Amino acid sequence: MKTQTEHCHMPTAAISRLVLGVCLTSGFVFGPSVVFACTPFIEEHPSWSSASLRPHTTAFERCEIDEQTYHRIVSEWLRNRPASSSELSSLSLGRAVAYPWLSRTIADSALGKPDWAARISKAKPAERAKLASAVLLDPALLRRLSIAFEGTPYIVLNVSFEKVLFGRADQYSSNGKAGAVMVPFDAQLWLRLAPRN
Repeated sequence: MKTQTEHCHMPTAAISRLVLGVCLTSGFVFGPSVVFACTPFIEEHPSWSSASLRPHTTAFERCEIDEQTYHRIVSEWLRNRPASSSELSSLSLGRAVAYPWLSRTIADSALGKPDWAARISKAKPAERAKLASAVLLDPALLRRLSIAFEGTPYIVLNVSFEKVLFGRADQYSSNGKAGAVMVPFDAQLWLRLAPRN
């Protein structure tokens, strides 16, 4: 049986190119010592007046964005956009779990809400969504996400979200002893933007 690396050196040119592309994007073509670095970037959608922050240039790699990188990527992008660029109305962050610090902040914020454990334990699905809304719309979260926009031509008006996921607090919050109480830890997030006056 041939290994993945052997397949990458098949003599037929067309097959070699196809399989090499798969091997490269999978990150194992040159052996375990090679690690493909994550390359976060901003993808603009001019026809929608929006943009998306992507953790990597390919969806085949699992990448995360730390808080410092988030600040740097967003700040540099906005400061270097040509003045003639179309006006922006939103920035999609994608899933919160791609930002471990953000996912943890959301979980921690939920635990800090009065009577959270008692309320979430009795909540039906629709009520859970309402409880999560109070967490994701917390002004403290908005302020933290807005830091990256300081000194740029845009401000963050608010955060919008959908597809909230819940998990155990001892797995997703900063408190490893928080137990099995359920907390929100993931959601699709958007930042609503406006030009800075």
